[in-house]
Amino acid sequence: MQKSNGSKVTIGDVARIANVSKSTVSHVLNDTKHVSDRTKDKILKVIEETGYTPNLVAKALKKSETRTIGLVISDIQNQYFIDVIKAISDACIQNNYTVFLADSNDDPKRELEIVQSFCERCVDGFILSPTAESEKYVGKYFEEKDIPVVYIDRMLGGNGDWVGSENEKSMEKLTDHLISLGHRRIAFVAGLRNISTTEERIRGYQNSLAKYGIPYDGSLVIEGESRTVPTEIRTKDIVRKMARQADRPTAIIAANNLMVLGVMKALDSLGIKVPEDMAVAAFDDCEWAALFHPGLTTVAQPCREIGQKAAELLIDRIQHGAGAPQKIYFQTKLIIRESCGAKLDNSSRTD
Repeated sequence: MQKSNGSKVTIGDVARIANVSKSTVSHVLNDTKHVSDRTKDKILKVIEETGYTPNLVAKALKKSETRTIGLVISDIQNQYFIDVIKAISDACIQNNYTVFLADSNDDPKRELEIVQSFCERCVDGFILSPTAESEKYVGKYFEEKDIPVVYIDRMLGGNGDWVGSENEKSMEKLTDHLISLGHRRIAFVAGLRNISTTEERIRGYQNSLAKYGIPYDGSLVIEGESRTVPTEIRTKDIVRKMARQADRPTAIIAANNLMVLGVMKALDSLGIKVPEDMAVAAFDDCEWAALFHPGLTTVAQPCREIGQKAAELLIDRIQHGAGAPQKIYFQTKLIIRESCGAKLDNSSRTD
């Protein structure tokens, strides 16, 4: 609200109208000293009538905090991250923090530029989904600046706070499910290599094969992500090539929801039916997974819990300082639908 002369209402104006001191108004606003209920009600009524808003910038500078958080995501198109972002935003709003959001597009140099830009705006801390090379760039920057940061989804080195899903056992269970249906040649369309989530899921896939005595075939593990080609298009191209081979796999696991769209489009373009001709499963569940025909078997990650916990952990670090780094793992859920029910001819098995 502005006064009749065009200037903003100040804390002095509120104090004058309420007939109290500016320090008393400040104590009410910041809850720093007991003020009688009668006086507090009078001040709050004046604030409401005048539309006075505190100067948050000045307050932040005085306290050396801005109540802002930088959120840098590696791929904002991924539905998993969209759900996590919503949870982080909700948690920050509840704690009176504002979120600055940016997409690094899995580019470590771009990621560093974003982080530096946010630091220039005096954010209090970061939530970050790192790139494959973050450790060489933004990781060093965080160490030098001593800025609170919580990593999500992907883990950066061995230090720092991290919140995400248990990947290795989750992928092992999904692969177990396919093997229990008779599949022996199972392709895995993985994410970018040298990223913790990718390597953990590959290990889970390998663990399952070893458990059932199935030889590991490296040609069946393909990288479905690229910094230069959209994930869905790249996945579609490589799956089309694989599906044309004489010894093509009988099942395909996609590492995320963007990849599974590429898988399904590739198979459809070749007239390969799911699940009659090829079983398909994916790491990540979303609303449309159940709407696929057939319904898609998935590993569901608790996106909301991950986002909320990451925000709460960072805010705790900002407000109470450093402590021992925390690694918080959330369990996933295997959701079995119809897309893995391919019936296999005995001649196609390699027991």
